[in-house]
Amino acid sequence: MRAKYYQPGEPDRELEEITELLGSIISRVGTGASVDAGTLVAEWKDIVPERWRDRARPVGVRGRVLLVEVRSGTDATVLKHDVADLLRRISGRFGGGLVDNVRVRVVPQKVARKNL
Repeated sequence: MRAKYYQPGEPDRELEEITELLGSIISRVGTGASVDAGTLVAEWKDIVPERWRDRARPVGVRGRVLLVEVRSGTDATVLKHDVADLLRRISGRFGGGLVDNVRVRVVPQKVARKNL
């Protein structure tokens, strides 16, 4: 498939938001990925309660399961108790159907990813 470039003299085209373009491309490829899932990861700190903004990091969504990394077993235990609130917040932002379960993975400090 070759790229088509805008040529002078062609009629003006409507600009589309990148999320609309990515959504249509992803759905055609059939990866099962969701633009909303990417937005969830990108807007994590705006969605979760303040106590989780710097203690938990979303990795992504597979199927309808959100994978979240934390630094300690204590954080994992506490976050598991807050899952209902977290799912309510996600549903409030994206509507139902994006995430219906949360998997918490402990990543010890010495091997934690950057920005966790």
